[in-house]
Amino acid sequence: MSEISWIQRAFETVRGYRDDNPGRVHAAEMDVNIATTSDFIYFMDDTNVLGVDEDYVDQYHWPAKESMVLLSEAFFHAMQGAFHFVLREQFLQQAYQFSGTGQHPSWSKRHWLALANLVWAIGSKWLQITKLNEPDSDDDHLIFYARARALGLDHRVMFDHPDVDRVQGIGLLSFYLLINGSITRAWNTLAHGTRHATALGLHLKVTDESVGELERARRARTWYSLYSLEILIAEMTGRPKSIFLIDVTIPIDLFWSVPQEILEFSGQVDHFLSPDSSRKLWLEYLHAGRNISQMTGGMMPWKSFASVGRNIPTSYLPHRLHLCRLSDKVAAQMYSGTSGDSWSEIQSKIGNLQAELRQWAEDLPEELSFQGQQHADTDPRIKIELGMYYHSVGMILNRPCLCEINIKNESARSQEFNRSAARACVHAAMSMLALMPDYPTAHEANQLLPWWSLLHFVVQATTVLLLELALDAQHFRDEVPQLVTYVRKAMGYLWCMTEGSLSAYRAWRILHQLLTEVSMRHEDLDLTDIPTQAPPPAGWNDHLEEATVQAFSWSERPEYPFPGSG
Repeated sequence: MSEISWIQRAFETVRGYRDDNPGRVHAAEMDVNIATTSDFIYFMDDTNVLGVDEDYVDQYHWPAKESMVLLSEAFFHAMQGAFHFVLREQFLQQAYQFSGTGQHPSWSKRHWLALANLVWAIGSKWLQITKLNEPDSDDDHLIFYARARALGLDHRVMFDHPDVDRVQGIGLLSFYLLINGSITRAWNTLAHGTRHATALGLHLKVTDESVGELERARRARTWYSLYSLEILIAEMTGRPKSIFLIDVTIPIDLFWSVPQEILEFSGQVDHFLSPDSSRKLWLEYLHAGRNISQMTGGMMPWKSFASVGRNIPTSYLPHRLHLCRLSDKVAAQMYSGTSGDSWSEIQSKIGNLQAELRQWAEDLPEELSFQGQQHADTDPRIKIELGMYYHSVGMILNRPCLCEINIKNESARSQEFNRSAARACVHAAMSMLALMPDYPTAHEANQLLPWWSLLHFVVQATTVLLLELALDAQHFRDEVPQLVTYVRKAMGYLWCMTEGSLSAYRAWRILHQLLTEVSMRHEDLDLTDIPTQAPPPAGWNDHLEEATVQAFSWSERPEYPFPGSG
């Protein structure tokens, strides 16, 4: 399921290995290949999240008013409405009320302050990677996380019987670890959070009439934020999930009729800034610092990016969650290590899931439709995120057919299905890249694209294209120049993302090596404009270099996991 195993398959293919059992290609991929793909894991600790000692920070430090507003708004802007661990209006109200608290707050307020520091850590991290932060503030997110640890939100400790608020904090902690490259820590921490959420019954439909609509909505938001993050990490790593759809009864449709939060903002709070005024301050800061003059092209009308940070339609979240559940269904049916389906049964499953995926796209309302008109007051990033996610699921679904399939006496109909699905997989990769602007820079890409999963998406698409070329472009024999055009664009994104990211640099090194080997099978691949070198980011050392070079050698494959994939 993960692109890590796809990379391994591409190397095996280009080096002459053939597996004539198509069932093994997909059905046991999660269990069989996960141990043998450790050489190609590209996730690394981009940042030492423990770089600031929590024993030497003032955990009760409160940011200046404008800094607090900008960090909070940066967080909600960066989340793009995809994860609802925290509500913006509610958080801002609590922040203004908290600012008058003394030096020794109650335990409940300590817990909230820990969560607030994680909010600011994520907001600060996004400002850093988008180059919208203030000078000399690159490490601010580490300070905020150190304060959160001092207040009890620490990935190294167990959480004892947390309530819903603490589960939200654990979810935010998992997200923070993920965006810093600590994917194993994120996976472990998130599993801990989902266990507690299950114990609290957040996955169940509430039938108790004494539970109000707002509380039901809060429980649903918390659960599905954990769930969508869990699905993302499973897609990235191929690891099993700790959540199973068969056990979940809380409806997604609840988000269509979520009641508006009625917040009684106190007029007695000194220097209170309304949510609208806070948003205005943020948008002024965002537009003053944003420079996207270099990135052009792509399928989205460029003028639409003027509305970045504007409204996100209510329809976005439920449609996104339905796509999450469809991805989960693909994983359960196509990548279960216990499946013993015949190839014809596998084809039937792929066909049914293809129909569901098409139906999902057809059901999108105009404000979310890929071909729909862009509204001036709607944030265009949601269409891009949904589109990229849709094509990602398409690649995962159809990838089992992107291989050399040799079945004795296979019917012409079966062969055509295999070819069609393989082409659908490659078309999904090209369509994803087509959505993305041309001539990227890392900070601009992180401003406009789903930054928390951007590297994952780009590696997915690049690997699919290189796998097709490793198969001698048998499904695109007359379209090799088109494939190479998209390979060039994908490698350009990887190259620009290596700045400041060990994970992106290792991914670029692995895929550049794969591209080099693939190019030897083709006489006329035009690889101009693809750099042959990328400058190593800070933190890259001889040990990491040796491990990366070792990964390319079949005869000296290390038996230990790649270092730094915490």
